[in-house]
Amino acid sequence: MGLLREVHGNRSCILEPEHLVGRTSHCSLLLSHAYISGQHALIRWTGTLWEVLDRGSRNGTFLNGVVLPAGPGHRLIQGSVLSLGHPDEQWLVEDASEPRVMVLADSAEVWSLAEDGVIGVPSSAHPESQIYRDTDALWKLERPGRATIALRHGDRFEASGRWWRFSSPDPVGATATSEQSPPAGAGGLHFAVSTDEEFVELTVESEARQVNVGSRSHNYLLLTLARIRLQDHASGLPETACGWTDKDDLAQKLATTPEQIDGEVFRIRQHFVRHGLDDAATIIERRPRIKQLRIGWRHLKITTL
Repeated sequence: MGLLREVHGNRSCILEPEHLVGRTSHCSLLLSHAYISGQHALIRWTGTLWEVLDRGSRNGTFLNGVVLPAGPGHRLIQGSVLSLGHPDEQWLVEDASEPRVMVLADSAEVWSLAEDGVIGVPSSAHPESQIYRDTDALWKLERPGRATIALRHGDRFEASGRWWRFSSPDPVGATATSEQSPPAGAGGLHFAVSTDEEFVELTVESEARQVNVGSRSHNYLLLTLARIRLQDHASGLPETACGWTDKDDLAQKLATTPEQIDGEVFRIRQHFVRHGLDDAATIIERRPRIKQLRIGWRHLKITTL
C-alpha cells in the first residue's frame, strides 16, 4: 500500500488511488498552513506506479529538492521526499506498493484495510460492521440493525459513531460471471465432529471440488447454525424461514458475547477467502434491522467421529 510519513512530525497517511493534497476540506491529505494552496498537489496511482502532479500551487511542490513544473506527473518511489510549499513541510514516501481496498475515517488518519476480502469497521480486531466482496463482485456494507448496501469508491457512510469513506483501486468493480457467482448455498458443508465436540473439521463440497478448510474454533459457530437450520428443515419450515436465530440468544447459547459473534463471522469469511472460496460472503446471512443471522448454505451434513 502507498504510505506517506511526515518527516518533521508524527502524522502518516495511506494513499488512495487519487490523493489530493491541500487546504480545502475535500483534500485527502489536509494541510492547514497558509503556504499550502487550496489544491496544492495530486498523488495518483497509474496502474503500475505512483506519481505526483503540482496543481499550479503558489509556493511549489518539490521532489527530492527539485521544484516540479505544474502539469506533468513525476514518478514516486520508496524513499522519495516531497516538500509542499515550504522546506519544513516534508513527507517521505515510506511505501510505494499498489493501493489497497480500505475505509478511512474523515480524519484520514484512522483506517482499516481489506484482509482476505473482508474489512472490519472500526478495525479487524473489533469488526462491529463488516465490508465484504459479494458474489456479484461488489463490495457490500453490513451494519448492525441496517440494510446491507453496496459501496463504490468514494462513498461515505456512518458506523461506530463516526463517518468513513470507502476507497478502492477499482472504482467500478469487476463484472461478475456465472462462474464467479454461484447461487447462495449452491455448495455443501460437511462437518466432522468428535463425540466430545472439541474437534470440528469442515469440508466444503461442490460438483467441481472438495476443499478441506480444517479445524478452527469458529467452526463450532457454523456447526451450531447448521444444526438450527437442519432442525427447522426437519420440522417442515420453508427454506426461507429455516435457520434464523437471534444473535443475542446465540451468544448466550455459546457462552460468548454478541460482539464476539461478529468477530467470529469476520474470521469465518476471511478463512473461506484464504481457501479460494469465491462465495465466502454467502456463508452467513443476516436479516436487516433485526439481530438475526443464519448459515447461508442449505446443503449440510454432520458426521460424528
